[in-house]
Amino acid sequence: MLDAAEQLFGEQGFDDTTLGAIVARSGGSLATLYKLFETKEGLLAQVLQRRPDQARAVIAEVRELGLPPAQMLREMLLRLRAKALTEENIRLVRAMVAQSIRDEKFSQQFRGEHLENAIAELSEMFAQLQAKGQIASADPEVLARMFFAMISFDIYTAVARFEMFHKRTPEQVEAEFALFLRTLGLDDSA
Repeated sequence: MLDAAEQLFGEQGFDDTTLGAIVARSGGSLATLYKLFETKEGLLAQVLQRRPDQARAVIAEVRELGLPPAQMLREMLLRLRAKALTEENIRLVRAMVAQSIRDEKFSQQFRGEHLENAIAELSEMFAQLQAKGQIASADPEVLARMFFAMISFDIYTAVARFEMFHKRTPEQVEAEFALFLRTLGLDDSA
């Protein structure tokens, strides 16, 4: 049922997905759904809880490639943006935000722990690169937050549907990334 719910929430959005559609796709029963999750909101919470920490997985995958720092960071940025900006992910984020506004208890379940864990992991990576003399010395956590800001702006504009007013071009993303690399003391020609 969780797979079916995640697919339908991603395809149709939370509000437009019915429990009947979830049951039909999963092959389960409405009674089982209510027994396991109680409400559609409970089902959404379980979908969000079980989703893997995608950002940390991407960071680990790219680090294992053994690329030079500038190339590694570019690859991380491109992969993270690609995952974050899928229409399915944007619909799930919209559902999470909307439900968080309606329900304080629900909101407390999703305090940004996944992002904070990814920031901690990226901070550690920046500290290691600094220890090796590969990037300029700066607060590793600030660098990690700057890096994720290049992605979160686009998520915000997509979730709020502001992309119709301001959608960044690939050239703008590259220019921002080049500025970030210069902050690290790296060449942006990678």
